[in-house]
Formats: sequence, C-alpha cells, structure tokens
Amino acid sequence: MNIQLFVVIIIGIIVGIILARAIYRFFFTEKDHSICGGCTGCDISKEQTH
Repeated sequence: MNIQLFVVIIIGIIVGIILARAIYRFFFTEKDHSICGGCTGCDISKEQTH
C-alpha cells in the first residue's frame, strides 16, 4: 500500500471522530435556555443566582 492511502485513512478517522463528537454534543448536552444574557445589570440575573 502506498502513503496516500494511509493519509486518507487517517484523515477519515479524524473527520469521523469530529463528527461523532459534534453529534454527541448536539443530542446529549444540556443547553442554557435562560432569557438573560448573563449581564448583572437587571433583576432577572439576580433572581436566577438566588
């Protein structure tokens, strides 16, 4: 086998790992659905921290 085949296989494995990680993050991580953007200037963020 030549070196080109090995490079293509390695790149394919790396792309597969990246895609699997992205799919896992999309389905299995919890997203923050708060209204607030995280600033400390309003009462919404103060209520969420208590």
